[in-house]
Parts: sequence; structure tokens; C-alpha cells
Amino acid sequence: MTNHVYSQHEMIAFNAKETGLFIGDTPATISMKGLENHPDTRMSLLAFYLPLHDRPHTIFIPSQHTEHAKALAEDLNLQRNIVVTKKTANRNTTFHTVINSSIQTANISIDRIGDDLIPAVKHELRELEALNLASIYLDIPIEQEAAANAYLELESIGFFWGSWMPNFSTEGDSLRLQKIYQPVNVETIFCARAQGDSIKQHVLSEWERVTKNVQGFNESNSSA
Repeated sequence: MTNHVYSQHEMIAFNAKETGLFIGDTPATISMKGLENHPDTRMSLLAFYLPLHDRPHTIFIPSQHTEHAKALAEDLNLQRNIVVTKKTANRNTTFHTVINSSIQTANISIDRIGDDLIPAVKHELRELEALNLASIYLDIPIEQEAAANAYLELESIGFFWGSWMPNFSTEGDSLRLQKIYQPVNVETIFCARAQGDSIKQHVLSEWERVTKNVQGFNESNSSA
């Protein structure tokens, strides 16, 4: 949790490392006895990873995110060959979706990246957005070569960096992107140490950048 730093200190004590931030993941209606609560805004989660057993992986990341990914891998002491490629997929996208109505979130997990990724995700978003969700997450399997290009395509419809998730599935590493639908007071996001603050600033800057780009694209289309 980031409305307080106590649970973060517990993870740090186990030598877990920060890997991402999920903005506004938890409803403001959830109250924690004896801890800092912010009833006027949704609360965020700082993602941690504790390495146990690992093997070298090759992951595919767009060029503007490679330095951040390298820094995370080095901090975790994980061997990752980070490759930048513009390769596109040539098959159909497959995915599955889980909705958590109790906290107003949904998660789209891409199993196979296809050349119809954006139309497929847009179709799913139309159904999910009718549910008045606070956040929608999307997991990309970044050991598929088309992942780097897919990431950039997903930015064009408002998804941005949430967290690198090493060994998240049987297929290997994933990136979880996020798309935010409700306002969040980011001043209530507290991190226990400098590493967490660095993650926070990166994610917040990506949120701002992608939001501006999407708004600019929509405005140019509407005036065309």
C-alpha cells in the first residue's frame, strides 16, 4: 500500500525490490484501522518482486523504456537480454479478462499477441467501460517478439507503464499496463525509500505523457 509505508518496510526486510506502481487500485471506501487513510481518493499499490529462482530471459521492450527496464533488472540482479524490435505479429490475438467488481477494476491478459491486437482490445474496452470501472490493467507477454511494437500500439489508446512482472506466468515475464478512469490524488502516494520514489515518478510521468498524446491525437482527429 502507498497510503502508508509500513507494509513496504515488511517487503524491504525480505529484500524484495520495487518494480512498479498501480495508480488508484484500491477504493477510498476501504479503511485501515490505525493507519493513514485518504477517504477522498482511491489508494495506490507499489509492486514488489522477491527473486527466488530465475534463469536468463530475452524480453522485448520499446526503445524509450529500455533504460528503465535495465535499471530494474540490475536492481533485482536478474539476467535479462533486452531487445528492441519493431516486429509485428501475423496471427490472431488471444486473451482473457477478469473483472473485479468489488474494487472496480478489470484485467485483460494477452496470451498471444496478434496483428488484430488494437481492434480486439478496443472491442473489449467498449464492454468494460460500460461497467464504470476505475482502472483497467493489461498484461503483455514480453517474451513474445511482437511485444515491443504492441506496447507502443497500446499507448496510442491510453495504456501506460504499470509494472514489470518477472516470471509472472508459465510463459515468462510480463508487463502490466494500466488505463485510469477516475481521478487520483497522487500526493497521497508515499514510498518508503528512494527506489520507490523513482518508480513513482516514472509511472506518473508516463501517465502524463501518454494522456497528453492521446488527447492530442483525439483533438487532431476531431478537427480533421
